Amino acid sequence: MDILVDDPGHLRDLSARTLGGAELLDVDLPVKLRSWLTREFFPFHIKMYSKSRRKAPIYWQLATPLASYSVWLYIHAFTRDTMFRVQNDFVAPKLLLEQRRLGELEQEAGNRPTAAQRKEIDGQRKFVDELRAFLDEVRLVAPLWDPDLDDGVVINFAPLWRLVPQHKPWQTEVKKTWDELCKGSYDWSHLAMRLWPERVVPKCGIDRSLAIAHGLKDVFWVETRHDGWMARLQPTRPVDELIAERRSPAVAAALRGLLDAPVTTAGRGSRRRAGTGSTR
Repeated sequence: MDILVDDPGHLRDLSARTLGGAELLDVDLPVKLRSWLTREFFPFHIKMYSKSRRKAPIYWQLATPLASYSVWLYIHAFTRDTMFRVQNDFVAPKLLLEQRRLGELEQEAGNRPTAAQRKEIDGQRKFVDELRAFLDEVRLVAPLWDPDLDDGVVINFAPLWRLVPQHKPWQTEVKKTWDELCKGSYDWSHLAMRLWPERVVPKCGIDRSLAIAHGLKDVFWVETRHDGWMARLQPTRPVDELIAERRSPAVAAALRGLLDAPVTTAGRGSRRRAGTGSTR
């Protein structure tokens, strides 16, 4: 299953699927399974799928800051539509459901709610606010999403750094990678070419390894009999044309939106821009 959720009663609820699988295989599970999956499984999984300095989790938990709602992705089932499916098929319907629930609670309480009703309404309102913010974050990144496993796990995860506030160490790591991507440290990657072709394409004319990585070796480089490879005096195709082929106005607009979007840093209302150098 490519997408699961931490959502009791949902057909793709992770806890229910895990219980079902454990019963078939006669496997023991933690007593408080949902809590364990929400809080402990992702750190445990990252540790399991780490070797030396390489970290490569294949199950990704995207969550609200308090992990009141999580979406789980499986890396080997990724498509370029995965984040749009998360947005349209899971988070948006969940938000609508919980908004209706909030309205029902407020209507039941009327003008003179009891202390218990006020507490329940306040909790539901906070949950709706978390879901709304989570949906906004998914909408920011969905147009940029086009995973390529050759880039590696951390680079593929980097644009999603705002969606893992429940796990600060991992968020810090992928945010650092995102900042380095923005600055040009990983221009060999598929993601860098997708987001910044105007920066990456010209570099292929001075760095043959980049040209090879992006399939532009013969455009910018020529093999000589005595000196090995040499940069062409003129590429075989215009650089502007190569950039235009790889530049999507929709992706460029989405990237500007992501970099300019405010990010909650500490407490409600404390926000800063999401460009390089910010923290969450």
